[in-house]
Amino acid sequence: MLQRFKVQNFKNFRDELVWDFSNTKSYEFHQELVPQGILKNAIVFGENASGKTNLGWALMDIVIHLTDSMKNIANYRNYVNLNSNDQLAHFEYTFCFDGNLLAYYYEKEEVGKVLREKVSINHREVLSADLGYEAKVHLKGAEGLNLDMWDGSISFVKYVARNTVLDKDDADSRAFMQFIRFVEHMFWFSSADGNNYIGFSNRVGSIGKNIVELDAVDEFREFLHELGIDVELVIGDDAEGKNLYCRYKNKLVLFQNIWSSGTRALAFLFLWYLQMRDMSFVFIDEFDAFYHYELAETVVRKVLALDTQVVFTSHNTDLMTNELLRPDCYFELSDNQIKSFADRTSKALRQAHNIQKMYKAGAFDER
Repeated sequence: MLQRFKVQNFKNFRDELVWDFSNTKSYEFHQELVPQGILKNAIVFGENASGKTNLGWALMDIVIHLTDSMKNIANYRNYVNLNSNDQLAHFEYTFCFDGNLLAYYYEKEEVGKVLREKVSINHREVLSADLGYEAKVHLKGAEGLNLDMWDGSISFVKYVARNTVLDKDDADSRAFMQFIRFVEHMFWFSSADGNNYIGFSNRVGSIGKNIVELDAVDEFREFLHELGIDVELVIGDDAEGKNLYCRYKNKLVLFQNIWSSGTRALAFLFLWYLQMRDMSFVFIDEFDAFYHYELAETVVRKVLALDTQVVFTSHNTDLMTNELLRPDCYFELSDNQIKSFADRTSKALRQAHNIQKMYKAGAFDER
């Protein structure tokens, strides 16, 4: 799981922002949300332009240079903070794999170019690279790696991962492989501005076609029914093959031609929900932009039932309830800081507290 994330000098985050998923409290309720003492789920709130979307892109930056998954490079324009004298963006991720801590630090001057990177496992450096200078790796199975062949055109971590067969019986090598697999299964998506996604999948084509290809039409129909939307969905043919249609008496209409903005967003969510069990970390930005508040809560509950580490962003204060999450799972992003509600008040919070009412009354305005 992702345990901690740091970013500095990326987009609006000029100063260092630290998000510690292991900073949990000793609440006795919803303990399933903090396996191994690390938050499995979180919802991030914040005013417009506070940086919620940029936070998601920052978290997914690692995917850009370590994987061959979907990359929406347009999201990474104006990469380095415009008000800073520092020409580099700095990132650090700490992961926990079977009790082992793996930290990955790197610096970039632009989205596709890593200048320096370092991997430590349990606080012991096992890999480092400085573009134009020296690269080192201390992992069993990488002893014969030709370091002279690395020219900096790709990340050194990616170079090692692609060109070695590491020893699975060695704890450090195993943790490194778990790290690579985790990053390859990270995912970000948003329905707020089209169907935008980064990571995990290179699936293309319309949502309807993808649902048909995944043989999930019946499951999608039931998914919509659970959320209060009843439609008769069938598979039909169009000029490019099979697609998803809706039946009205004797007429078949291409579903994507008649769905509302909310139903389109649900279809997009469902497409990725089918695959979330195989994902490691998911960031869903403004997931409820087109949802009724009751629908938003139902969607969150369905996602919470998965074992995947999932983060949402939202403006919907109706989601602020201890029936859904707990105070250390709700975060406010403001002034280049992200803090849980539990850390934004000196008041002892209990399960019976009305978190939404407290939020609107300013109870979590402490810095």
